[in-house]
Amino acid sequence: MTYVTIEAEIVGGKIVPKESAQLPEGRRALMTLFWLAPHRPDWAAVEAALGVLHRPNLDSSAWQQRPRRAGS
Repeated sequence: MTYVTIEAEIVGGKIVPKESAQLPEGRRALMTLFWLAPHRPDWAAVEAALGVLHRPNLDSSAWQQRPRRAGS
């Protein structure tokens, strides 16, 4: 299997390759879309997910070992 990465734009719902790249007639593709507008993370969600780490009395070493011991 061969992978090729090309730069393209989406114009009117169609993929338009930059620099005259030739696309094959029929193949499968994976697309990664990049938004030009800056993405602002939802810091409330990030802090909620990491909230347990903000405890002042947390022993982070012991906290990290707990899931490891549970899995063994």
